[in-house]
Parts: sequence; structure tokens; C-alpha cells
Amino acid sequence: MVNSKLDPGEEAKLVLVLNNVGSAVGATTAQLISRSPFLEVVDGTGAFGPAAAGETTASSSDWFRVRAHEDAPIELPAYCDLIVTGSGYDDTILIPVIVGDSMNLPAGPDLYGYRIYDWTDSCYHRRPDYDWFELRGVGTPVVLGDDAVLSIDLPPEFGPWRYYGRSYNKLSICSNGWLAADTTSRCDFTNVQLPYSGAPPNIVAFMWDDLYPPAYGNIWYYHDTSQHRFIVEFDSVPYFAPRELWEKVQVQIYDTTVATPTGDNSIVVQFQTANSYTSATVGLQNQDGTAGLTHCWDDWYPRVACPLIPLRALRLETIERVGVSEQPARPTASGLGLTVAPNPFRTGTNIRLSPEVCGLKPRVMVFATDGRLVRKLPQRDGAALFYWDGCDRAGRRLNAGLYFVRAELGSRGQVQKLVLQP
Repeated sequence: MVNSKLDPGEEAKLVLVLNNVGSAVGATTAQLISRSPFLEVVDGTGAFGPAAAGETTASSSDWFRVRAHEDAPIELPAYCDLIVTGSGYDDTILIPVIVGDSMNLPAGPDLYGYRIYDWTDSCYHRRPDYDWFELRGVGTPVVLGDDAVLSIDLPPEFGPWRYYGRSYNKLSICSNGWLAADTTSRCDFTNVQLPYSGAPPNIVAFMWDDLYPPAYGNIWYYHDTSQHRFIVEFDSVPYFAPRELWEKVQVQIYDTTVATPTGDNSIVVQFQTANSYTSATVGLQNQDGTAGLTHCWDDWYPRVACPLIPLRALRLETIERVGVSEQPARPTASGLGLTVAPNPFRTGTNIRLSPEVCGLKPRVMVFATDGRLVRKLPQRDGAALFYWDGCDRAGRRLNAGLYFVRAELGSRGQVQKLVLQP
């Protein structure tokens, strides 16, 4: 038997092996039947070649094919029965098929709803792309000494930074590789695993370690109005020791026209280098350390986190907090005019955007409450109309419950709840 792994929503070919058969067998047929509601057998008929007693035979010339549903639990076996008959060999064998890999899951959510998505999170639309925007020569320089912090005003046209449900008009930059929403006099160089009540409040740690900007390198900030983001870059900033090692990293904070389910700003960390993260912290936490996440700390990574490498990115973003009775206000500046009717619905619902998108190519996607993409919706002949029938991309009806529809056009986005009824 060959254990196969496949991602939710994906189809895979299975090569099954009969090991150490008890007696000589001729060509043998088999039928694969799924026991799991999350696994569909697309082609359940296969054949095994002849084998002498004690030998092994495989279905390599006649594959079985299975498909995992989008809502299949990650890393839990989905079991099938393999019924083998013919040439004096009759048996029913239990076959486990592993769906997904926790390495393809984001970290979190924390108690507020933040998750950290890396480039291996293949089941999620929010996994980040590497999109470096060089600030050298265009950004405003920040001069920081050893263990120093500077607070700056966010541009009025950028708007407030909404972080863990609170809005801030200022941002603090610490020489030791972290940002904080609002002002702070903290300049901690001793990094810790997050969340931690003694850590700086409202921290976004992108290379938190004992750094030494006075030696060489630069720090910049810049408001990229065309892409709706405020960027802080550490440009070749060295570690305190060894001082010949340095990092080039930037944090991109998107304004609220780039929608998230809770209205908090989306944050992307871009790594042009990853020279010495063996003693650093990458993560985030709220004001008092009651919520937060760590991607890495002193060369330790949680099971779902991919080790940092150059030319990659992380996205720090919220999911909807199911069960919270009072939701924060949604951003309205996107201009996409997303409406859904009927909602709740049973058989289907119409999703409309404002007429301005006619002739353009907006993306409209449906997500589960854990952030997993379950369906991309086709646009109807260039019109601003989309339709969802409550099914995944294979036509299987999804379970009743709460979903989210997200519309995107360029850097603009809008999110709305959907309720699929039984």
C-alpha cells in the first residue's frame, strides 16, 4: 500500500501495493470504496499484476483516483476499503489516505483572530506573494541609535492603523527590528516568544533581535499611495554581534481599502534576506500580551510555520471571529459596491458589484470561516454579476453555515458574510 497525501479540493492518483502476498496470484482486480464523507473516489477500479508467493504487486499500470473535499480535516486519515478479488486472492484492506499537511496551514488564529500565512499555505488564497518595493532613494530616512525608538504620524490620507480592534494614528519604529501601533518609549533588544505580557505593546516583530543601525545600513518609511500601503524598510541593518551579518526586510501595512473580515489592516512582511534569524523573533501581539502569534523565535518554529528564506513573505491578517455578537464596522472606501441577495440562502445567491467593474476582471471568492478558499466564482460575460450555488468547485454542496465572499479589483477589496441554510 502507498499512503498518498493530497490537499483539500485536489484530485490525486493512487498507486496501491499488495505486499508479501501469501501465495502465487495471477492478475487481480480491486475496487476502492470511500468510508469518509470528505473523500470521493473518482475512479475506484484498478488492477494488480501477477506475483509469486512472498512478492509484491502494484496497481502502477491502472491507477485509482480520489478527490478530497475542500472542508476535509487536515492531516486526519480518510479511510477507504480496498476490496481485492480474483485468481485465488480475496481480501478487504483498510486504506488510509492523508488529506493535507499542517505545513500548508497558517499559524493561529490567536484569541483575537490573527493568523500568519506563509508561502507554503497552499489551501489559502491569503498566502502572500513576494512583492518588494525598494525605498532606498524614495523613502524618508529614519536615524536611530543603538536601542532607540521613533514615533511618527501616519499620513492622513492613509488613515488610521486598525490593529487588534483599535485604531491608531501613530506608528513607532524600534532600532531592534520591530514596529508598534501607537507611541511607545520601549526599545527592547531582548526578544521573546509571543504573546508575552512583558513584551512591548502592539508589537509587529519582523526581525526582533539586538541590532545596531549606527554601524551601517539605513531605515526608511514611505507611503505608497498607488498600492494603498505604508512601508517601513530596514535596509542592510546589521546585528549587534556579529556585526558583519545584516538583514534587508520591510513591513507593508495596507490601508483599510484592502478589506479584511474584521476591518483590521492587512500586514505583509517581505524578506529580501534571511542571513541570521537563529536568534530573532518574528510575530505579533496585542496591547497586553493576551493575544498574539510567533512564526519563529530563536530558531524555533511551530509545526505549521515554514523556515524563513530570502525572497519570501508573510501575511499577518485576521479571520472572522465566529460567535462574537458585536462586529466592528466594515470599511466602505473600496468602491466595489458588493451586495449579496438573497442572504441567507438555500439554493443560490446573486453577488453584484458596482457597474464600474463591467469590462474589468474583478476576482470574487468564497471562503470558509477558517480562511480556506472553497470557490472562485466566474464572472458573467464581463458584467458585474456573479452567482454562487452553495457548492465547491467540484459541484459538491457544502455544509450549511457561515461563509465569506470577498471581491477584489487591483488593491481594492470588500468582504461580506454569507449564510448557507440547510
